[in-house]
Amino acid sequence: MKYTDKIYGTFMIDEPVIDELLQSAPLQRLKDVNQYGAAFYRFPHLTTTRFEHSVGVYYILRTLGASLIEQIAGLLHDAPHTAFSHVSDVVFGDASQTFHEKFHEKIIFESEIPQILKKHGLSVWKLFDKKAFRLAERDLPDLCADRIDYFFRDCVTDNQLSLEDAGKILRDMSVFDGDIVFQTQANAEQFAITYRSANEKLWAHPLQSALYYLLAHAMKLALEEGVITFNDLFTTDQEVYDKMKHSGRPDILKLLNDMEHIEIVEDKEQYDFHFKSKIRVVDPFVLVRSGKHEEKERLSDCSPAVKQSNEEFVARMKKGYFVKIIR
Repeated sequence: MKYTDKIYGTFMIDEPVIDELLQSAPLQRLKDVNQYGAAFYRFPHLTTTRFEHSVGVYYILRTLGASLIEQIAGLLHDAPHTAFSHVSDVVFGDASQTFHEKFHEKIIFESEIPQILKKHGLSVWKLFDKKAFRLAERDLPDLCADRIDYFFRDCVTDNQLSLEDAGKILRDMSVFDGDIVFQTQANAEQFAITYRSANEKLWAHPLQSALYYLLAHAMKLALEEGVITFNDLFTTDQEVYDKMKHSGRPDILKLLNDMEHIEIVEDKEQYDFHFKSKIRVVDPFVLVRSGKHEEKERLSDCSPAVKQSNEEFVARMKKGYFVKIIR
């Protein structure tokens, strides 16, 4: 099949198992789960879906030469994401932003996915051996396909990175000794600096966090009062939002309305909440050549300036934000 992606253009998907998995119910549901959680209700240009991101992770893995089973693992990694994506982490107090991962096996086994894999001679059990997938998922500060795709997708969507630069940076990446590396230091620096900036301007921006806080509070009330059920979290954004919107509950409706209008200021003395967001800093590997010898080095070891700015950023983010909501 021919697939057109906003970031990577048009490419062919020739593997029958990938084609079938794309049509499966868990992946189709992700077309109606927005990647940006609560932010979409205030910033309508943030339209990326978890489906688009999942296909993007698959594409990155394929481009980097990952095995077919790792490509599949990347494609399915967001299958258990709840409605409004990471807002559920706020609802259930999961600072690691991994609440949805607890339900990965459940979503897979309650779907047609095991039979699709079996039909193509693949075992579903191999999907759960995460240690075998070094390219799909890695902890910070390393690069991985998941991190690379959401970086490109989010930064291009939010006009923090041009489509041309995204392509240039991607073409500079390769795999060396099991790690994703950059061929040139300049591209590694652009990735690291832009990624750090995106954390402040988008992923951990105080207004974004306030919107998450409001929507999470609405969801807590809705769950407590039976307006929505726990199982509703595994439907779509619109289904959950409509149930809350039509609940007739003034407290829930006020929170949903506030999401569209509130402004925020940082005030350490009079604040509504203090939050410490996930600190996202990457320190990718750069391929260093000396004659015929090649080795990888951390960008921070190659660039004292990047190392210093990363350390300053981490120190600043550890203080968190003191946010006052202005209605």
